Amino acid sequence: MTQTFFVLGDQLSTGVEPWPILSPDNVILMIESEALICQPRHLTRVGLYLSAMRNFAQELRQKGFVVDYRRAADFTQGLHDHQREFCPTEISMNAPRGRHARALFLRLGVVLLPDPFFLTNVEEVRSRPKKPTSMEPFYRAQRLRLNVLMEGTEPVGGQWNFDTENRKPLPRGGGTWPEPWSAALTQDEVALMNELAPTHPGANALDVWPRTRAQAIEQLHDAILRIIPLFGPHEDAASSDNWHLAHSRLSPALNMGLLHPAEVVEAVSAAFAAGRIPLASAEGFLRQIIGWREWVYVLHHLRTAEYEQENFLAATHPLPESFATMGTHEMRCLNAVLRHLHDYGWNHHIERLMVLANSATLSGMNPLALTRWMTGAYVDGAEWVMEANVIGMGTFADGGDTGTKPYIGGGNYVNKMTNFCKGCAFSPTERIGPAACPLTTLYWDFLIRHEAPLAKVHRIAPQRKAALARPDRAEITAQAPNAVAIVLGRRHSSP
Repeated sequence: MTQTFFVLGDQLSTGVEPWPILSPDNVILMIESEALICQPRHLTRVGLYLSAMRNFAQELRQKGFVVDYRRAADFTQGLHDHQREFCPTEISMNAPRGRHARALFLRLGVVLLPDPFFLTNVEEVRSRPKKPTSMEPFYRAQRLRLNVLMEGTEPVGGQWNFDTENRKPLPRGGGTWPEPWSAALTQDEVALMNELAPTHPGANALDVWPRTRAQAIEQLHDAILRIIPLFGPHEDAASSDNWHLAHSRLSPALNMGLLHPAEVVEAVSAAFAAGRIPLASAEGFLRQIIGWREWVYVLHHLRTAEYEQENFLAATHPLPESFATMGTHEMRCLNAVLRHLHDYGWNHHIERLMVLANSATLSGMNPLALTRWMTGAYVDGAEWVMEANVIGMGTFADGGDTGTKPYIGGGNYVNKMTNFCKGCAFSPTERIGPAACPLTTLYWDFLIRHEAPLAKVHRIAPQRKAALARPDRAEITAQAPNAVAIVLGRRHSSP
């Protein structure tokens, strides 16, 4: 009477339910889906998941489990082939995080158990008479519920956040940053990456991402010791010369299940209590773990599949070819961020939000196309992650259901917080003319062009009022199509 427990590539932990009650009588099923592997996803992303899955399967065998690890055309074929060979009485799994995956496996008759990889029970939130409407109250409730950085019912330090302390630009001269954690590739991993390289965009950066539980724990300890203490003050800065700054880069390990958010929160909280991490850095980091990460997970499951079609600003332009190839771009900010993405399969949040998503929003790129591209381009990309981050926060395509304002900025913002503008052919201070920065032109054009749909967005009312009163409003509108063409890569000559 065989029972099968099915494990996906983002569920790689035996430290969660129902593993403590599984026995050698259970067969563990893992499937490499050719339908996913053959998609044009970043080389390092594909290699990372395959390597981590194969390592996990080997760990399970060493623990005495029978593991049916197979390659199939897709998950449907893999499940059918497993059923023919093993004839299980039941196939169960921890519920997938993605809405589409849940629907697929329910159709295939798989029993879905509760998802144990988060700190928040979605069904408990769903049952509340009043649903949370924004991240900030959700985050504060999380702090109280989980007793994170709290003194009774009050936040440690008397403040819920330290955003004002954590908005410093890139230091003069670029700053000095800790080298990122890494682990040398095994011979099998070298062979895997060589096999995948001809058919996937991006470079081989597998060594800077953990592929086993032991490596993930090592990366966490390293981040607490060398990186998170420096995180807070410059978390909104970016550099063309450094792809990571003081960002922990723990998201892939968390998203694959190699780390659990509870152990990350506990470790960082303990380091703060011991005086090894400043409060502003600890709070800023933990806000991402118990606040935003849990928030977008909850939002994904409170929403229906129709959400991904949201397009409040009617943005229809296709993505530039340079996005798909992670290639060169004549705008220095986009060029630097795409280079980082090409080389490592990752950008920190400012590069994603204030360069890629900002450029997409201002130029009118289709939000669903941007979401799907980002899902495959990033080592930490996933449907549940990217949906609210891109459709909601990044492009304002849901009209404010996720964020209370569009996250847009012109060249001046980029110039203030980064060194991307240095040496660029475009001037961040110019709105019109041959040397005008496309982001600067499009920032003002965006506020003018979307006057009606943005009328009720009170957080940007001053900027909208200033845009509508600009004496060069007509010239900005006339310049905008050329600026869009530059962002979209449809112009091939520099000014």
